[in-house]
Amino acid sequence: MNAFSKTESAYEKFGADEPFYAVLTEEKYKRKQLDQELFFGTGEELLALQMQLIQDRKIDVPRGTALDFGCGVGRLTNAMATYFDEVVGVDISSTMISNANQLKRRSNCTFQVNKRADLSVFEDDQFDFIYSDITIQHIPSPQSENYIRDFFRVLAPGGLAIFLVPDGPVLRPNSLPARLDKFYREQVRPFHKRIRGKYEVQVHRISQHRVETLIEESGGEIISVESHPRWAQRSKRYKPLYYWASKPLS
Repeated sequence: MNAFSKTESAYEKFGADEPFYAVLTEEKYKRKQLDQELFFGTGEELLALQMQLIQDRKIDVPRGTALDFGCGVGRLTNAMATYFDEVVGVDISSTMISNANQLKRRSNCTFQVNKRADLSVFEDDQFDFIYSDITIQHIPSPQSENYIRDFFRVLAPGGLAIFLVPDGPVLRPNSLPARLDKFYREQVRPFHKRIRGKYEVQVHRISQHRVETLIEESGGEIISVESHPRWAQRSKRYKPLYYWASKPLS
């Protein structure tokens, strides 16, 4: 089983056992002590913050159709539906999507399983807004890079994409450091989790230089790159970064 298939398998199990905890890994989001209003409230707060930032930065985003990539149980999808006419949540896990459909709070949300290593299930220029939070970090390369490229194929001209990717060192493809890093993230770390009785979730990173290259090669235009607020003040060299990028009007 390759790394991408292992990711799919892990989230199928996660979605069946602990779908809320899979999204926000704090004990209070486990089924036994779960407060659903609190959980979905975190999505509403995050989207309100991002939409306010969009307004403050005077970015004109059409309010037609939006995509929540890596939607899980729909925490952000439902929140996005306050601001857009139609929102599609997509996830690799059928158990997550089953939960999302059962928990749907807004009629203008739909949910879709996508087990492909790209977004070919969607048409060109389909979405005015694309948002992805704490998802790409769990997808191995090259699939993660495929998704980033496809963001700018399915994003409509004049649209905006905001997505989170943990930063990492610039490593030459197929070099020994790159192979060792890949082996650690795809094999060693998940194995360590398994022997401790935890879910075998992979955590990956892509260098800022690489992500910016992918955006530009895919026809996107970078607006800003900024640290996740939770990590901004920490001393670690490599931090999760939010990428804001648009697709220019033709």
